[in-house]
Amino acid sequence: MAEQNEKEKDLKVSVTEDKAWKRILDIELSKEKVDDEFDAVFEKYKTHSKIPGFRKGKAPMELVKLRFKDAMEKDVVESLVPKAFEDAVKEANLSPISLPVVKDLQFQKGMPLKFKAEIEVKPEVEVKNYKGIEVVKKIRQVTEEDVNRSLNYLREDFAELHPVERTAKFYDHLIVDLVKHQEGKEDKLENQQLFLDPHNMIREFQDALIKAKAGDEKEIDVNYQPDFHNKKLAGKNVKYLIKVKQIKEKVLPEANDDFAKMVGGYKNLAELKSKIKEDLSKKATLDAEKNLRNELINRVVKLNFFEVPETVLNFYLDSLIEDLKKKYQKVDEAKIREEYQQIGAAHIRWDYLLHKIAEKEKIEVNEEDIEEWTKKFAKDYKMEKEKAKELLETPQNTKRIRENILEEKVVDSLLKNAVIKEESFLPEKGEL
Repeated sequence: MAEQNEKEKDLKVSVTEDKAWKRILDIELSKEKVDDEFDAVFEKYKTHSKIPGFRKGKAPMELVKLRFKDAMEKDVVESLVPKAFEDAVKEANLSPISLPVVKDLQFQKGMPLKFKAEIEVKPEVEVKNYKGIEVVKKIRQVTEEDVNRSLNYLREDFAELHPVERTAKFYDHLIVDLVKHQEGKEDKLENQQLFLDPHNMIREFQDALIKAKAGDEKEIDVNYQPDFHNKKLAGKNVKYLIKVKQIKEKVLPEANDDFAKMVGGYKNLAELKSKIKEDLSKKATLDAEKNLRNELINRVVKLNFFEVPETVLNFYLDSLIEDLKKKYQKVDEAKIREEYQQIGAAHIRWDYLLHKIAEKEKIEVNEEDIEEWTKKFAKDYKMEKEKAKELLETPQNTKRIRENILEEKVVDSLLKNAVIKEESFLPEKGEL
């Protein structure tokens, strides 16, 4: 107790709340503590410093102080400030989530040490207005156009390439022999298949091969842009000699009873279309439920607004940018930060709020929940449950799974207490 009282006498701290997540600590360390530290540092320098003309540790006190004044003051500050900050945080009962920003440092021998320390803390979140939220569950109606579009996708899967005796047009497949000349090297490739795609094929190839016919020989000169996705070709000039050997067009099977029997053993085309409509309706319902859950989350976040700590938001944005850099060659960091600022803040708010709701509603994740989640994971990825357990049992995966389950249970609770109205709607023309 005496030691505690002595600490309180040596240290003075006052706390100002700048924002919900920001605190400014005014810290003052007593003159006595500063002098004690100076004495300790001086002894270290006196004992270990070498000054020309004097044996080690035998130089006069005033000469040591004069010669090492700046270094000694630096050592005193570097020793006292972190410890004073640590004691001040304990005394103020704060849990920082960021390193301190030290400002307005006042320091000299024979005087108290004073400084301000700005820190971020976990915001104190009060969650309310999360029960009885009115939301609309919007279910998209499945139209005949949707069914026919899906049927055509299915026909595409069973399409065949048939040779044609005509000039080439977009969406044809060309069989060619190809010679590539690049930087003095020649590569020959035979019986290559080129797809005349107006959206993804290089313009020089499109211009040369459209209206070509079997037997034609084409010379194509391509100057690849410096940012071309293939690094081996980026910024290079490449010449291609192409001989067109065959032109093929995609032929889709007719949508009839025979097709229905071939793709799934259905009795007729009507039964196949009925199954397609059923599957599309199930998907529409699942999409509606997913959108409803997202809408509930958005409403809770809007009804319980609070400022997000800058440290946490910056960490979120830094992680996002690092992930994007792994996927893409070029990433505009400034643009990403601007575009995802609000998205990131909302994501962080929801993370705080869902844990607060779980606490208030006594929602927890138990071992049975983990077991069920693992069983479903194994089924979805067609693996043995024990193999799935082995794959998932890392501290990082376990934490992520628990968080996912907790979020799901919290949203289930929100749904249970929400006022839900169902509406069906027709898609815009041409909408998938």
